Amino acid sequence: MKIKPPRQAQKWSYFSHRESIGKASSSLGIRSSKNTHINCGSSARMAAFQENWCDQWQHSRFFYLARAALNPLTSLCKKLFLAIGEWHDRLAAKELSPGNPIQPTVAENAFVQMIMMFRKTFIQDLVLMMELHPCYTIWQHSIFSDPAYLSFKRQVHIIA
Repeated sequence: MKIKPPRQAQKWSYFSHRESIGKASSSLGIRSSKNTHINCGSSARMAAFQENWCDQWQHSRFFYLARAALNPLTSLCKKLFLAIGEWHDRLAAKELSPGNPIQPTVAENAFVQMIMMFRKTFIQDLVLMMELHPCYTIWQHSIFSDPAYLSFKRQVHIIA
């Protein structure tokens, strides 16, 4: 097997950049007349949200909640990002499917581990986010009426 050397970085023309972003956006059903600057407004809004969230978080009672202090049940975590457990098992077995071997990369393993950690963190943060933004439609998801979640929520309120 011949290994190719990495490509040298080349300057990307404005037209190529615009065209690539346009194709990616349209394949996702996103329409914009500002393809090369499509994320500028959202980036500014996200930065403002993050700054506001950090201020609220640091000056409130939820500063205490340490992630290691209270973990949601594994069974509850498994209800978010359902396929990640299957991918974890596939990478551990080094098989994409039975009889179809794969060689997992460090990046693949790290990504799966990150998603597994994220779902736990997501559940921990959602308990407190519900109080800040009670009108969000996401709270109608079935996980928020799950007995395991309701029990976890009560425990968070006890220690918060």
